[in-house]
Amino acid sequence: MAVIKADAYGHGAPRVAHALLDAGVAQFAVATLPEAIALREAGIAAPVLIFGAPLVEMLPAYAAYDIGVTVSSVHVAKAIAHHAGAGHRFSAHVKLDTGMRRIGLEAGEVAATIALLEHTAGVDIASVWTHLATVQDAFVEEQIDRFLDVLEQHDLTERYTHVLNSSALLWKPELASRFPRRMVRSGIALFGLHKALAAQPDVQLRPVMRLTSRVSHIKTVATGESVSYDRRWRAPRPTRVATVAAGYADGYPRALTNRAFVGIHGVRYPVIGTVCMDMFMVGLGPAGSAGDAVHVGDEVVLFGEGGPSGMEVAAWAETIPYEICCRVSQRVPRFYADAAPQE
Repeated sequence: MAVIKADAYGHGAPRVAHALLDAGVAQFAVATLPEAIALREAGIAAPVLIFGAPLVEMLPAYAAYDIGVTVSSVHVAKAIAHHAGAGHRFSAHVKLDTGMRRIGLEAGEVAATIALLEHTAGVDIASVWTHLATVQDAFVEEQIDRFLDVLEQHDLTERYTHVLNSSALLWKPELASRFPRRMVRSGIALFGLHKALAAQPDVQLRPVMRLTSRVSHIKTVATGESVSYDRRWRAPRPTRVATVAAGYADGYPRALTNRAFVGIHGVRYPVIGTVCMDMFMVGLGPAGSAGDAVHVGDEVVLFGEGGPSGMEVAAWAETIPYEICCRVSQRVPRFYADAAPQE
């Protein structure tokens, strides 16, 4: 089950979904109803599950577009049964809360919920699932034990289950053997930006996204002059400054002010001054340095090949790589490279 919520983590869900279908992926998951409908309208006929708890008034749309619904509470189960009685059909994915404490059924609610769904015409229980809060401490074992206990108590061991996410697949792949009829949910790992890259050198992932802009202006500032809003950077010497045509409205975090680097012609240059909505500045150094090779129109690599990695940018912004790629805004055009070898 490929997770392509948030517009495939900023990569473009319809294009990514078609590529994943070509690669053999069986089904997809998203976070919201509009995301699922967008896949259907893009010609994706494979099963699609919405992770979020549904608003009951939206259930007819789930049925109309043949979209999997997360049964996150008794209230939702009753609403599904009500709508099924009116002639709608549902693919139900029963969500257990084993410790994330976000959405999902409590253990004591499972029996009645399963019974209701099983005895409702027009409802198919497609899977039983849960979400792991972490895989890096013993709590993961507690969650899995709770989940398996519920399956055994309610004779659900022959149902399809999905528990393992990208982190579990990369750090705890041995957990897969504990689930006899399993699917796995891979999300951020599909895009090569998982934090395991920094911790496990043998993890073979390649980042998919490369974010670039161009130099739009170059000037020289004198010693002591400030750059950008709030004068948060001052030139220690006469410095050539390049303005880059990107900013936080494009998804380049304001938190990178005076902290990040970009790549130009394979050389790293520091971000100087406050990152603005549509522009930020880069220090090229004094005249006579390597920065003299930078000209207006040159490509600037914000992250990806030829510049810092998405992992580095996330660290500088004190966040996770998920956020870095997700926040690339819709005004940034996406260009897709042909994966076939070029002659």
